[in-house]
Amino acid sequence: MNSPLLVFTDLDGCLLNKGDYKYDAALPTIDRLRTLEIPLVLCSSKTQAEMRPLASELNLPWPLVCENGGLIVWDDQQPVTVLGRPRSSILEVLQTARQAYRFRSFTDLGEAGLRQVANLPHEKAAPALSRECTEPILWEDAEAKLVDFRRFLDEAGLSLTQGGRFWHVAGNVNKGDGMARVVERFSQHAKYGNSCLTVAIGDSPIDLPMLKLADIPVIVPQPDGATMISVDDPQCLQADLPGAAGWAQTVNRILDNYS
Repeated sequence: MNSPLLVFTDLDGCLLNKGDYKYDAALPTIDRLRTLEIPLVLCSSKTQAEMRPLASELNLPWPLVCENGGLIVWDDQQPVTVLGRPRSSILEVLQTARQAYRFRSFTDLGEAGLRQVANLPHEKAAPALSRECTEPILWEDAEAKLVDFRRFLDEAGLSLTQGGRFWHVAGNVNKGDGMARVVERFSQHAKYGNSCLTVAIGDSPIDLPMLKLADIPVIVPQPDGATMISVDDPQCLQADLPGAAGWAQTVNRILDNYS
């Protein structure tokens, strides 16, 4: 008998296409996971205000790992688990950093700026700004200064990680931490126990902690076919296509072997 399967996935560039944010190509595979009663856990840099409606659209009742592991939504009956550092504290550090580095944060961009930079529709900009324990930034200084900037943040107890479009400033927490907490919760359930087989799907450096923790890491390419990351694991799978189509193709391959 196969071990119970848990699937964790990034959103933008994986389950959601980059640019148009569509997921149509993944819907049959999501239905297949549902039929097999395999949990699909969304794990993203997005806020809970963004992820709750998406989970509802996709009819996914599973936990949500939000803001790169900084916050976990279990369900409407349980309080959220906050692993990250308060956004107000992060903004204080970034305010000091402006004396030496050039960047724009989500707070600086506001709704209008975020819609322009991220190609977000009007109704999705406000939820993206409602952050609790992270602050994405657009780096506008010399690339060589990133090393010093990262050191500055590290001394303040913060981390800097590259996402698909933005750099993300957070406390010392990542998607792997959020994933581990969810796996721990599932392991307490009689149906899953301690023998869960985990799949994690990502496309950028911010996904690496989650991918390295998984039994089967999956890397989705960028729209131009290039990959931003690699994982030194013989079980690692590479999707042939970007976005939702590549996501579906690779998850189906895993399910074919699993079944």
